[in-house]
Amino acid sequence: LNHYQGVLSRVRTTDGAETAGPFRLNGMFEIYASPVASRDHVYITDRDGITAVITHTEGGPKPVARNVLEDGFNASIAIAGDELFLRGDRFLYCIAED
Repeated sequence: LNHYQGVLSRVRTTDGAETAGPFRLNGMFEIYASPVASRDHVYITDRDGITAVITHTEGGPKPVARNVLEDGFNASIAIAGDELFLRGDRFLYCIAED
């Protein structure tokens, strides 16, 4: 992840070759947190309160959702069971289904 330009690359662990990419995260430029993967999705947060959700399947990354909270994020998302925890500059958020 090139955190100042919002560009994500995907490489094979065996040889380092890029398999699909680079992939631009439109509107995201200051990303300090590490991307976090769970099941078939990758969650990426930025300092402006945006969380991008993308797939990481064989066909290459595709956007799934873009969520905005009125807070900034420097820490990576923590996942516990079916809950996502986001530590913002002002609040701690728990995202879960009802």
